[in-house]
Amino acid sequence: MDKSTFNWFPGHMNKSIKEIESKIAIVDLVIEIVDARAPFSTQNPLFRKILSKRPRLIVMSKGDLADNQVTKDWIDYFTETGNSTYLIKGKEQNIYSDILKLINLMTKEKQLKDKARGIEKPQLNVLVVGIPNVGKSTVISKLSKGKHLKIGNKPGVTRGLQRIVMTENITLIDTPGILPARFENETIACNCAATNSIRLDVVPKERFATKLMRYIYNSYPSLIENTYKINKNILRPINYDDTFKIFEEIAKRSKFMILDEIPDVERTIELFVHDLINNNFGKISYEKPIEVDHTSLLSVEAEDLDATIESDLTVEW
Repeated sequence: MDKSTFNWFPGHMNKSIKEIESKIAIVDLVIEIVDARAPFSTQNPLFRKILSKRPRLIVMSKGDLADNQVTKDWIDYFTETGNSTYLIKGKEQNIYSDILKLINLMTKEKQLKDKARGIEKPQLNVLVVGIPNVGKSTVISKLSKGKHLKIGNKPGVTRGLQRIVMTENITLIDTPGILPARFENETIACNCAATNSIRLDVVPKERFATKLMRYIYNSYPSLIENTYKINKNILRPINYDDTFKIFEEIAKRSKFMILDEIPDVERTIELFVHDLINNNFGKISYEKPIEVDHTSLLSVEAEDLDATIESDLTVEW
């Protein structure tokens, strides 16, 4: 297979990036929303680059779908690398007061400077960013208490960004979901597809299924066997070829057969992908901090892929 990277940059995302860059001067804090199941892959490295001089709060959404221990490891990792984090464990969680406290804590120095200059109620602009479908809209809704009070045609913000009132002195600057201009490797693309941040057809379905099957089978002993009621006779760790043996076992158990004798692997892959996307495996994560160096968002040699992706791969935001 030819070496390639996932290259695209839809026009609406390019426009939003330019708008963000032009407003950096008014931003006091950046909140980046990531999916707790893949908190590294669902970051956009471009945000780190263009917003590096602003304090950043990483909000990990969908914690109720992620592996608890792996999530704890990620929080430790982000803390050790100098990032503040906040975990959203479920849809009913009241995040307003917690994040309000973090905003005030992380902008304390700026507020003190403003008060020293005679500004009684320092105004704060908080930029909220994230790739598509990480839960950013839900966070915005809760922080604005569902009001979504947009301030149109105000100085400092163009129509592509939305100003939303959180408190009398805190304004949220909402952005559309923005993907990186390219994914450097297949692992990151697969993780984003698994969390529904990009379309499933970004990676050929067989490649996507085998990569995720290999990861889940190696990371969660007995999970696949118990889910599909297959024998525990394929030893871990498995390689790429072993995944097809597992799919064949599942096909036999599910009676997915062609001419009563050939396991229908294609149909089995469809079943596995359906179960994966619908969270039928319970609380699992798709990456661990120890793996970060192997899937760098900044500089990683692209893996072998079947084709270069040139179309708009976004999910509707």
